[in-house]
Formats: sequence, structure tokens, C-alpha cells
Amino acid sequence: MIRLDYYVRRQPSLEQEEFQACWLQQHGKLWVKHADVLGLKRYTQVHDWPEHPLCETWREMYGANGNAYDGVATACWPSYKVLENALATSEGAAAMAEILAHEKTIIDTSSSILSFGIVHPVINPRDKIVASEDTNVFRCVYFPEALPQYDLATVQRHWIAVHGGLSQDYCANSPHKRYLQVHAVEYPLADIMRAERGITANPRHFGHAEAWSSPMEFQHATLNPRREDIFPLFLADIDAFCDNSRGYFVAGKEFHLVDEEIYTSPLPQPGDL
Repeated sequence: MIRLDYYVRRQPSLEQEEFQACWLQQHGKLWVKHADVLGLKRYTQVHDWPEHPLCETWREMYGANGNAYDGVATACWPSYKVLENALATSEGAAAMAEILAHEKTIIDTSSSILSFGIVHPVINPRDKIVASEDTNVFRCVYFPEALPQYDLATVQRHWIAVHGGLSQDYCANSPHKRYLQVHAVEYPLADIMRAERGITANPRHFGHAEAWSSPMEFQHATLNPRREDIFPLFLADIDAFCDNSRGYFVAGKEFHLVDEEIYTSPLPQPGDL
């Protein structure tokens, strides 16, 4: 599965509530409308809720002091070639052009981030966990930048091997019900889509972490007697490869607007991603 993650900031003329309503109810419907033409299997929005105490706590704990974002949109395909082939058709190109035209009316595209990614599950229970409005679950998307002395391949390898290893070993003490790493990958389409939006590629963007949690899970982890021993390990490791001063936590509710099975026959072949 390949993902397109879009970390968005609203147009300055819009208040956050106004933007998020339009983003969901108008812009989201365009992705639903064009899902079949684009070969799209999933489309999700995560709306930031910066004033919630749990969100504030996360940002303080991790020292994520970067400028705020209003949310993250994720679009998923079975492979990169599915999207590439769809956009090579006149119908697919017209669909994306309509999406982009509306996008520019509500999103400050030049100050947003666009990135393709591949998912690495770290804590992934069988039960489906959704941060819907009728639950107390939150979905958190954390995207710091890599420290400049390391290349991205080194950062991503360390991130999955060491930080992922810590998370697996101590998952019983974690406040996260589910935890994924999304490793950024570069494709020619990424440069094209950024250019259309006036986005400058960030050479220190290596991906993001996603976690699902709740106040109850967070309290459980806080009261764990091993927390004082374990949590400093996570913070020390993050500081070893991340520049948190430029990172941010989007934390809030998620909205699944397109939610189909990713894989059906025929499956993608090696090289299609």
C-alpha cells in the first residue's frame, strides 16, 4: 500500500472551525466523487484539536514546538502505479485538477507538506480502532524533522529498528492502543504535485508517527510503576535523531470518507510500489 499524506494549514482568512467544516463537507466529497477514477481505496482526514488537554500534554512531553497545522489528509492506493496510471488518463487528470482547484480556496498550500509514504506497523492489534466522534479515542500524527547531520535512510533505519524496537518491547506500558510509522518515500509525482501547490520539498522530512490513544489509556500508562524507567528512553531516542523544535502533533478526531479494501486480485507486482 502506498499513501499520500498531506499535512495542511488553512488559508489565513478562515477560522479553524470554518476550515475544518469546509475541508470535510466540501473538499472531502470531491475525493469521494473521484475515488473510482483515481483508483483510490481510502481517504481519511484527521482534524487537529489543539486545545484538548490530552493534545497539549503530548506536545509538552515531546517538546513539539513547531508551527501548528490544522490536520492531515491521507489517501491510499494498492500501489504507486495505480495512481500514476490513473493520472495519465484525461479523466484522472481532470479529477485531480478539480480537487486541486478547490484545495487552493481553503488550504494554504505553500505552507503545507505533501509526502508519499509506506506504513510500518509497530503496535497493531487485530481490532479496528477508530478515533470517531462517538468515542474517547484520539488519533495523533507526529512529524518532527530529522537532525541535519544524518541522511534520511539512516534516520528511517534507526527509527524502525531502535524506536520501533522500544515500542514493541514496552507496548504493555504504552499509552497507545495502536502505533504505526509512516516512512516517507520519493516518487516523480511528489515533485509534480508539490510544484502545482507551490510546496518546497523539505529534505529533513522522513515521515511521521501515528498513534491511537484515549484519556483512559494515557492515565493507565502514567500510573504504571515502570514509567519513570521507560519513558526517558523514548525521549532520549527521539532527541538522538529528531529536531523537535520544528515538529508538531496533530491530534484529534478522524473521518473515513473512502474506506474500501486495499487489495483485490490481481495483486501489485514487485516494482509497482
